[in-house]
Amino acid sequence: MLKSLFLPFIFLFLTLDNNLVSNLNGYNKAEAQSSKNSAGDSDWDLILKRYVIKSEPSGVNLFNYSALRKSSDDWALLNNYLTSLEGMDPDLMLKNEAIAYYANLYNAVTVKLVTENYQIKSIRKLGPLNSGPWKRKIIKLNTELVSLDDIEHKILRSKYKSPYIHYMLNCASMSCPNLQATSWKADNLEADQLMAATEYINSSRAVTLKTNGLQLSSIYKWFKEDFENDGGVLDHILTHANKDLKNAIERGVKIKSYNYDWTLNDVTDN
Repeated sequence: MLKSLFLPFIFLFLTLDNNLVSNLNGYNKAEAQSSKNSAGDSDWDLILKRYVIKSEPSGVNLFNYSALRKSSDDWALLNNYLTSLEGMDPDLMLKNEAIAYYANLYNAVTVKLVTENYQIKSIRKLGPLNSGPWKRKIIKLNTELVSLDDIEHKILRSKYKSPYIHYMLNCASMSCPNLQATSWKADNLEADQLMAATEYINSSRAVTLKTNGLQLSSIYKWFKEDFENDGGVLDHILTHANKDLKNAIERGVKIKSYNYDWTLNDVTDN
């Protein structure tokens, strides 16, 4: 009699215990992945600290590809960093960790591609008919080969819908949002995204006030739909605009043209 009374409770306890173990295992894997990710990013931080140089007064962050190419130690550091990223599973990461992971991966692969093909004058030269390297399946992600386009469009823009994704990715070009001097990190991701957006929007690379209206970066044309949740491109820009730009937009100045400079963001050429 007692045995039959206790059996349901024993079964319930075992079920709860198994669920607890399963949850703890999942938590431990995510924690280990997060710790591994943070440790690996320190290598990328060293590369960025050594080779990203801010150009004044333009505010463009340039990269010293020539110096990196000449440093066998730092070249090995970059390649080791990319190898470490291949060993991680972003599916186990929390949202902000995954976004930071993909952005760092995208930027590091871009730096590697340009450096090993230096002295190109534009990243577009890395593909037939100036098509660039973006469709090449050269990145190992969970045993699958993916491209830079896959990371940007099929993962970041599709899975983590946000206009601020565009301020995280650097295409090694003068009109691109800056390659920051530190890696992207989950802990302060939103603040860093806002800072990058404000920095870009208030530069002539993003917005220029012409006599007949505004000339915008082609990013705002190519990915216009990504800014709709912010009320559209101009409302998004207005959120981050300095006083002069804000006054112009509020006066009703319209978008008249778009422009994009694909010149390499190379410190030796600018």
